[in-house]
Order: sequence, then C-alpha cells, then structure tokens
Amino acid sequence: MRYGPYPLPPLKTLPAFEASARLLSFTRAADELALTQGAISRQIGNLEERLGTALFERSKRTLKLTPAGQYYAEAVTDALKGIALATEGLREKGDERPVTIGATNALASLWLMPRLNRYRAHDPDLPIRVLASDFDLPEASGDVDLVISYSRTPPPEPNACKLFDEVVFPVCSPELIEAHGEIGTLEELLCHTLLIHDDDHPDWTGWAVWLKAMGRAGFKPRRAVRFNAYSMLLQAAVANQGIALGWQHLVDDLLAAGSLIKLDVGDFPTAGAFYLRPVKPIVSNARATPLREWLIDSGAQLSDDDEGER
Repeated sequence: MRYGPYPLPPLKTLPAFEASARLLSFTRAADELALTQGAISRQIGNLEERLGTALFERSKRTLKLTPAGQYYAEAVTDALKGIALATEGLREKGDERPVTIGATNALASLWLMPRLNRYRAHDPDLPIRVLASDFDLPEASGDVDLVISYSRTPPPEPNACKLFDEVVFPVCSPELIEAHGEIGTLEELLCHTLLIHDDDHPDWTGWAVWLKAMGRAGFKPRRAVRFNAYSMLLQAAVANQGIALGWQHLVDDLLAAGSLIKLDVGDFPTAGAFYLRPVKPIVSNARATPLREWLIDSGAQLSDDDEGER
C-alpha cells in the first residue's frame, strides 16, 4: 500500500502492533484498543505478511518480540508519538479547552483552590477545570493535563516535580480548649474524641501511624468518630467535635484563620511528599505550562517557609 511516495502497511495494523509490542500480550492490547483478541491477532498476522518477516515469537504462555519486531516497534512507537504530539498541539491551539488539574478532594478544596484564586488574579483568561476524585483519575482519557498526588516514592514521569514534604500533627478547635482546658501531653489528648479518616490507601498516614511514632502502638481510642472524606473530618474538628490529625499543608489556612489550633504533642514527618505530574508531554501542552510553573514556585515557597520555621 502506498500513500503518496511512501510505501506503508495497512495503517490500522500499526496501533495494534504498537500496543501488542508494548504490553507483550494480544489479549491486553485488545482490551486497550476495545477490540477482540482475534482481531488483534489477525492484524498482526496481516502486518507480518506484508513485511515478510515474523515480529513476535509466540508460545502458549509468552509473547516476545523478534529482533525484527524490536526494530520495527521502536520505529512505529516514535512515529505514533510524533503524530500524537502534533495532533495535540494543533488541538490546543484551535480550541478553548480548559486546563484540567486532577487532585484528591481534600487537596483540591484545602490547598489547590485558594492558590488557583491567586493565580487567576494575574492570568484571568486561562480556563481552568479542577477534577477532584479520591479514586484513580482517568488520566489516560486525555482530559487531564496536570495531577497533584501524594506518594511515598517519586513518580516515574521525567517532568514530575516535588511540591512539598508533609508533616502530620494533632489539631482541634479553640472552643475545645476553652471548654476542656489545655492539652499538653499525649495522655491528655487520648482522653478526647479522635476524628478518624477511613482511608485504606497504603500511603495515607493516620492515627495508627502517628500513635506508633509517639510510642503508643496498638492504642484503641475510647471515643472516635469516623469519616470517609478528610475535608469533612476537618469540618467536624472546626465544629468542636473532637481532635483531628492535621496534614500541615492541608490545614495551614485553617490554622492561619484561627479555626483550628495545633496541639504541641508531637509532629510526624510523613514518608512521602506531594508531587505535580504533567500527564501530557510538556512540549505539546504549552497552555498548561505557566500554571504548572506557578504551582511549582508555590510549592518551593512553602518548602522554604517550612525550613525557616524549623
């Protein structure tokens, strides 16, 4: 088959080959491309017939690229990436699609939204969309430009940037102190209701981890109220319903406003940090670049402030 001066194979076989070579599975490639495994197998067979060489070594349990397949996979992947970058670049120049930032509900409401308000003061024309979710974000859909997430290990993306480290410590409302007196020791704290975030994410640092660090592993609170949303938990703390475990950069604004106060019973630096990840290649997503750089600067300023306090 020829397209102008270029001898090309059937174009529909190339995505099938790229996915199969990347995943080393016809079944997984079929799932990714919403095709049947038989359709993928036929397209690969058609491509191999056109090329006159085998691209895969097939067995009952494994699928491996032949040397010719490895060579062809590198060329096809580079070509498809180039087309995708050019397509995305033209799309973004030609439409008014908003820059979408993904984050958890707590981070979006407690940290991101106040900063976006300040950003818009000097760039009011940039359309911005916040996609808040405590579940996996649909990053592969093409709708998300930037993601802010917490992780114990640096993300694999080469352009991911750490925004700030985290520290957790107990917080409560001023009214709780007024009603029950100062809380200066761990034993005094444990006499109160603990507000607990039900989160099974392996990276989350909650009361169990904090109490273990304070020397009280296995402690079971006498009174507790549980929440499935961290922002709702903090609202309960502001409403004088108990003591919460505050993540520093999520409660800073509440502390500054006097809605919550920090209890000097013990700080625990978390094992992870918050990272800003560009989902799309930076070169093809110029509209998101100023916002990305501004958020990185905001994170750097917070880190500098934290160092100064310590």
